[in-house]
Parts: sequence; structure tokens; C-alpha cells
Amino acid sequence: MTVIDHQTFEKQIRESIPNLYRLAYGILHNRADAEDAVSETLLRAYEKLHTLRKAERFHAWLTQIAANEARKIYAGNRKHTPMENMEPYMPAFQDDHHELWDVVMELELCYRETILLYFYERLTIPEIAKALRVPQGTVKSRLSRGKKLLREKLSDH
Repeated sequence: MTVIDHQTFEKQIRESIPNLYRLAYGILHNRADAEDAVSETLLRAYEKLHTLRKAERFHAWLTQIAANEARKIYAGNRKHTPMENMEPYMPAFQDDHHELWDVVMELELCYRETILLYFYERLTIPEIAKALRVPQGTVKSRLSRGKKLLREKLSDH
């Protein structure tokens, strides 16, 4: 028996899609791949809904699935297409309100995904560690280093 019924699942999924897409796009830098990652996330979440033990952990659980799916696609893309060749396909935001987002997107993947999960998805350090399958100390150091890199990049702008 699942802790979330299908109607609640559908409602929470609808509310989560923009955040899932933002996370996937932040990792992948490619709209089509981000859409694929979100689709795979929804499928995987539906298939694995019975494994969710606490309804209040749904968002963190779903975010972990999304991060894993995006990382799988990213790893597959690295084998086929170098990321520097993807730059012409990455859309730039048109206004100044997205300057921070643009700078976050310039970070290395390990810092970028940690920053996205912490500040944009509001996951805790233990939740990020679980989602990324790294120790909490690694999350803390990546977060610290990522914030330092952001400060440096923003002061250059």
C-alpha cells in the first residue's frame, strides 16, 4: 500500500514539474534532454511510488529521482557530445533578473547541481547528500566552494 494515493500523486507532480525541469536543465543545459529527464522522472516515480515511506518526503524523493535521471543523461551525453559544443544551443535569458541563474549555469556540474538543490529546490544538506549519493561533508564543501565561485563571478560582472 502506498502512502500517497494516485490523485495526490498527480497533484503533487503537476506542482513539481517546473522545479524538476529547472533542476534538469541546470544539470543538462539542454531543453530536450531536460524534458527527457523530467519524463523519465515521472515514469520512474510512478513505477516506484510504492517505495515512498513518508508522504511528507515526496518532494525530496522526487527531486532525488530527477537528479539521478538528469545525471544519467548527462553521463550519456558526455560520451557522445562534448559540452562545449552544446553552447550554441543553450538559451540565454533576456533580462537582468536571470543574471544569477546565468552565472550558476557557468559553474562546474558538481557545484551547479549542489547550488540548484540547496537554493532553488530548498533541500537540506542530508537530502542533497542522499540525492547525489555523496557524503554530507562533500555537499558542504561543494556548497561553500560554489558560493565562493558565484561571488567571484558576480563581482566580475
